Amino acid sequence: MPIGEEYLILAFVFGFLIGCVSSSVGLGGGILIIPTSIFIFNFPPESAIVISLFYMTCLTISASIRYIKMGLVNFRLAMLYNIFDIPGVLIGGYLTLILLENVLAGICGFIIIVLSIILFQKKEIKLKNTAKQNQISCYTNIEENNSKIGVNNPYLASFSSFSGGMITGLVGLGGGTTDTTSMILLGLDAKKAAATSEFAMASTSFFGIITHFLYGTYIYSWIWPLTFAIGGIIGAQIGPVLSNKVKSQFIQKGLAGIAFYTGVLMILLMVGIL
Repeated sequence: MPIGEEYLILAFVFGFLIGCVSSSVGLGGGILIIPTSIFIFNFPPESAIVISLFYMTCLTISASIRYIKMGLVNFRLAMLYNIFDIPGVLIGGYLTLILLENVLAGICGFIIIVLSIILFQKKEIKLKNTAKQNQISCYTNIEENNSKIGVNNPYLASFSSFSGGMITGLVGLGGGTTDTTSMILLGLDAKKAAATSEFAMASTSFFGIITHFLYGTYIYSWIWPLTFAIGGIIGAQIGPVLSNKVKSQFIQKGLAGIAFYTGVLMILLMVGIL
């Protein structure tokens, strides 16, 4: 059972802080909301997943509005990334119905650890000229507000889309780490990749909520997801501004360290040590 509703203000504070940090590096916040919901607010893993999806939907919409105003979202690439999200979400959501709570917590922890390592090692990749882009290339027309895009390796984008959807449905993470990393590999700079990833995650997370609502995996008061989300919405308006004033790699590495630690805790929860 979750803790009492007298601690809702604490949910707002955590939602706000996670929103600030996550939106500044192109993440939806699930990598921190899930362990926060489990370890601090005492929600079972399947309920923490739904809280995470609701939170990420609100946060990514809020952050996307800010990034769109800043002119950083590549809409065509975002739509490409959403093509295979839906089947991935459906498969992942169904698996939550047949897995035991401790197994689900362990899977969440393992994926969070993997994503934290990717996030820690991620660097901005700059492709210096088109002659070196014989495997992967991505071009954008800034004058036309990123309305045209060409990708010579659609397989990478498609795989990232499907795996991101699967992660969303199964463990309530938005797939932002995999999406942002592969977008950088396709040639986007880190800030545009973060903005485009936020925009793409909004629809994925929303469909994840619908899937879990139909499956009936959340049975508690919706005041908790709503309170987390209100904090996240406010934080998501600050995160994009923060990303322009603070080196994103500092934020990335700190976020990766926290995520790795919480992932380990969730593995320990699975094996019964916690």
